[in-house]
Amino acid sequence: MLIVGLAMLGGATALVVGNAVVRAAPQDVSPVSFAKAITLKSPVLYPYSIAAGDLTDNGIPDLAVVGIETTALFHALGEGNGRFGRWSDDGGSGYEPSFVLFADVDRDGNLDAVTNDESQPQVVVSFGNGMGHFPQVETLPSGRGYATQRVAVADLNGDGIPDLVGTSLGVAENSGNIFILLGKGDRKFARAVNISSGGYEPVGIAVADLNHDGIPDLVVANFGTEENGHYGNVAVLLGKGDGVSFDPPVRYPMRKYEDPLGLVLGDFTGDGNLDIAVTNLESNAVHIFLGRGDGTFMPPKSYFVSYEGAGAIAAADFNGDGALDLAIASCDIPKPCHVSILLGNGDGSFQSPVHFHVGVNPIQVVVADFTRDGKPDIATINGGDSTISILLNTTQFPPPHSH
Repeated sequence: MLIVGLAMLGGATALVVGNAVVRAAPQDVSPVSFAKAITLKSPVLYPYSIAAGDLTDNGIPDLAVVGIETTALFHALGEGNGRFGRWSDDGGSGYEPSFVLFADVDRDGNLDAVTNDESQPQVVVSFGNGMGHFPQVETLPSGRGYATQRVAVADLNGDGIPDLVGTSLGVAENSGNIFILLGKGDRKFARAVNISSGGYEPVGIAVADLNHDGIPDLVVANFGTEENGHYGNVAVLLGKGDGVSFDPPVRYPMRKYEDPLGLVLGDFTGDGNLDIAVTNLESNAVHIFLGRGDGTFMPPKSYFVSYEGAGAIAAADFNGDGALDLAIASCDIPKPCHVSILLGNGDGSFQSPVHFHVGVNPIQVVVADFTRDGKPDIATINGGDSTISILLNTTQFPPPHSH
């Protein structure tokens, strides 16, 4: 997800390979389309994060929204048409939540909500009851540091119980922290274990098996600092199987002032190996690290997204051709703002972006099938005008088994 300044030239996509700029061969553009965005008012004046998931097991995705200046977990039930019902604020959140995630943390079949806290070293889990409410809340200390950033839910130690792993900001001597909270069952967790993130100011984190050994590994976007040359990097930590032990971080440095922020994992080449896509707000491209299947990655290639930077990122097959595509929030200062869709060619390369307008300053992008038509739709939370934008997918998918 590293971003570099690029321009569109002659219908081809400009790439950056290492330090050399090359041209990608023009590709036949597969169609992708979305209806004009449905605009909803955010329940939070200054929203920061949005999550989508089915809270009531009726097959319709619902939404949750949090904002750093409101200590509350707002959620609304989907109506199946890209619109949502009344916002509720039961459940709990961090004091200053800037991130929310849906996951079944306690294995009861119901989605729970996990939030961070920008002001405290803790995460908050609100346990869902399957009826759209969160009657039980647990606050979990994250150990070292002073503010949590992002959280992922995965079974890190293979005991069948979900664990929590996330990033937190630390004091000077521990500037890059990962916290691990191993699940014990019955909504209980072990005391936090803290390890190095491999950099400074970690934000994005993802969990997956990168080297095919059956053990979850970690990928972290370290935003970095301008002090003492501690610039941003993407760090890979290979797991050892106990959930708390990892090999030393392998760092993939970014260029100066290119501070990685958002990341997503996906198999962009169809070779069975996971790849990494990274963005940052200081440049206007997405950086693709192709995986070798052994936990290491090739030097990144960079694809133009927008002239004024790229932020939140998600991956899905938006046009039904079997290749993963990317959706990236971007903005031309001060407007317009949009979600940029980069269609994947299936070989790890991407086509020129197609832009779809959303609200001002989209901070996060989530993907869900809001209309139950089998096509991935998009929702953004927009901090600049306190709105939510719903983009319903109108792409004509190819017939099944046609490729």
